[in-house]
Amino acid sequence: MQAQYKILVVDDNDTNLAIFEELLAEDYDIRIATTGGEALEIAPGFQPDLVLLDVMMPGIDGYETCRQMRRDTSLQRTRIMMVSSRAMESEKLEGYQAGADDYITKPFDEEQFMAKVRAHLGHEPGPAGCAAPTLSGGTDNKIPEKRT
Repeated sequence: MQAQYKILVVDDNDTNLAIFEELLAEDYDIRIATTGGEALEIAPGFQPDLVLLDVMMPGIDGYETCRQMRRDTSLQRTRIMMVSSRAMESEKLEGYQAGADDYITKPFDEEQFMAKVRAHLGHEPGPAGCAAPTLSGGTDNKIPEKRT
C-alpha cells in the first residue's frame, strides 16, 4: 500500500474541524492542531505535505504561524493554504506575504476546496489533462494516494 499524503489542519473551531475531518480523513493522513503554537510543535515531526491554516486563533495567529513555518527549513516543501472567514483583499494579501501558497475563505464550496487540496498535493491529471473536476458532473472523485 502506498503512503497517504499528510495534511495538518489548524483551526480552533470544533465545527470547522469536524468538516475538515469529514472531507479529508478517509483519503489523507491528517493531524489536528487547535492553536498556532501547537501547529508549530506538530509540523516538524509530522512533515505535512499540506497545512490548512486558520487565521484567527488564540495566541499566535495564522499569519505568524505561517511566517514561522516558512522559516523552518524542514518544512520548505510544505504547501500552506490559509482557510479563513477574513475575506478582504488586504487580509488575503497579508496571508500571501506571510508565505501562504493559497487562501480560501469560509464558508467555502466543498468541490472548490477539494480541487485546491488536490492541486496543491500535485495529483495526477485526469483523462483530459486537468487535475480539477470537469464541469459535466462526470468526475472521478477518487483521490490518488501519495507516491513513494
